[in-house]
Amino acid sequence: MAEIRSIDMRKGNILVNLRISKDEYDLLSQETRDLLILPAHSNIFDRPLTTGKLGNSNRIMLPKKILDRYEITDLEKKVPAKTFKINDEVYLLIKLKKSSLGIPLFREVK
Repeated sequence: MAEIRSIDMRKGNILVNLRISKDEYDLLSQETRDLLILPAHSNIFDRPLTTGKLGNSNRIMLPKKILDRYEITDLEKKVPAKTFKINDEVYLLIKLKKSSLGIPLFREVK
């Protein structure tokens, strides 16, 4: 995840210096305009959305191709989400899969 190194305010402009990962750099694909900076810490997500196949007012549905592309075999029943309004546009940020790096998972052997 990206980390803000410094913020400088000069003449009505806000300059932000970021440290980003290689994956985030690759995601930018040389784009330098219309970037969106959103917090993704777990305390930011304030809306649990239900995953599944049927649609209702509080359910998020995803195409199987997207799940396959990111190797998501099992969706969590409830996923954390947050909506943001920036410049009269509304964005939805959803955490579909939690990282399990560094957290050992022990299972009972039968």
